[in-house]
Parts: sequence; C-alpha cells; structure tokens
Amino acid sequence: MRIVTGTADLFLQSRIAEVARQSGVEPVFASGPDELKSRVAERPAELVILDLSSTDYDPFSVARELRSKFNVRLFGFYPHVKTELKKRADEMGFEYVVPNSNFLPSLRRVLLERAEEE
Repeated sequence: MRIVTGTADLFLQSRIAEVARQSGVEPVFASGPDELKSRVAERPAELVILDLSSTDYDPFSVARELRSKFNVRLFGFYPHVKTELKKRADEMGFEYVVPNSNFLPSLRRVLLERAEEE
C-alpha cells in the first residue's frame, strides 16, 4: 500500500513515516499541490492525507481534483477548534476526518485495517 501526504512540515512527515513503516506502508510526501497531484498521477495511492488547515494550498480544491481524476481515499486532519473544516471535509466525502490530536493514532488504525484487508 502507498500513501501520499500533502505537508511541508518535516516533523509531521517524520511522524507519519514512522507510523507508515510500522504498518508496512510506503509513505510519499509532497510539499505543495502540484507535487501532490504529480505524486498521485505517477503511481496510484490508496490514501491521500491532507492538512485541512493548510495555508500553503487549498486542500479542498486539491481533494476535488484528485477525486475527479483518481480513485483515492481522502484522510483529512484539522485543529479541533476549526470544526467548519471537518464539516466541509465530511460534505466532500472524505473517508476519514480527525482532529490533529487524534491524527496519528487514527492513521495507524486505518493503515493496519487496510493492510489486513489486502
């Protein structure tokens, strides 16, 4: 399984990489929307992770485009005080939407569940 994550945050990348490797998943990181779309286009990803509060790109626009071109599952995370982001993600059909505080445990659970399905 392969996941693509849209974040330039190096600390977060290292944490995601750790969780992915423990789950037997290949993590790929993209720092901006064009790179993210390129990474998904070059080789399909089973899961695309987006920071819903990103100021580097519009995660909802990227999600819409990825959904229209590729069959990807979307996993979004957001600051718990910005509930409007969760609502928008739910309305767009994100499969997983969790607050930042629950992001890594939720990601671990999702990756392990997906690995068991394969």
